[in-house]
Amino acid sequence: MIAEDLRSFVTVIDEASLTRAANTLCVTQSAVSRRIQRLEESLGAELFDRNSKPPKATALAQRIYEYAVPLLRDLDRLLDIPAEHAAPAGTFRLGMTQAVADIVLFDAVIALKSAFPALDVRLHTDWSSGLQQQLAPGSLDAAVLLLPHGRPPAAGTAGRLITTLDVVVVQSRKKPLVKGRTAIRSLAAHTWVLNPHGCGYRAALERAMDDAGHSLRVGVDTHGTDMQLRLVAAGLGLGLVPRSVLQRSSPYRDLVVVNVNDFALQLDVWLVHPQQLGNLRRAVDLLADVATETLRKHDAVKRKRPGV
Repeated sequence: MIAEDLRSFVTVIDEASLTRAANTLCVTQSAVSRRIQRLEESLGAELFDRNSKPPKATALAQRIYEYAVPLLRDLDRLLDIPAEHAAPAGTFRLGMTQAVADIVLFDAVIALKSAFPALDVRLHTDWSSGLQQQLAPGSLDAAVLLLPHGRPPAAGTAGRLITTLDVVVVQSRKKPLVKGRTAIRSLAAHTWVLNPHGCGYRAALERAMDDAGHSLRVGVDTHGTDMQLRLVAAGLGLGLVPRSVLQRSSPYRDLVVVNVNDFALQLDVWLVHPQQLGNLRRAVDLLADVATETLRKHDAVKRKRPGV
């Protein structure tokens, strides 16, 4: 009720007329008068000098007006949060794995800011497992994850499958460690340049090595795909990278894909979010569309370029 009274008070001052305020609010003039009186009783102060014709706002009323306007604006935003049809506004806390962010982040942020100027995008990068954990308590509003092919996101969330990425083994073109086609057990003799523990495709490689009766030898573990590929290109070990990310990397022409007979890794790209999105629904839908289109175009470019 206080919000209704404040809104009537603000409208009377904006319109400088009780009658025009009533028309703007689509209520009777007497209803506006009652709301103003009720607000005065709540505040314990007179807001209008009724000895003047028409009544004029007091100096105290002007000070209250200055506080009431942003307060009502914030209240409107608060009430819009649960409404999925409302325009996205406020902070959009988005999580992405670094490999996906390298491909889609620029296009996604440009599209989101263009469509929804009142939206502030806050990006957090982590492994998919860490991002999923942050979705459950509401620390993130949405996350783009890399999950093992065919495995759905965690229960209690909603999501959209964007695409599937092929992850390939790469080595230096100038200093190759492997010649011709090979098997996973043969790769156990070589060192690797990989992400630290927690990376999904490193874990898949470790499982494959273990199944072959060998252990994974990590020569360098470091964050940053481009840095990893530069180290691989320098001949410091083998690497693992989504093929579409490889196409965008700066050392692309200094690398070659290793054909491994018994190791094929695919990862599904999912956009995952809580069941209820409120006024972020349109932002999440746009993000999914942009990610899908960006990855589709990137894959089309990949097919046109020479293989690696």
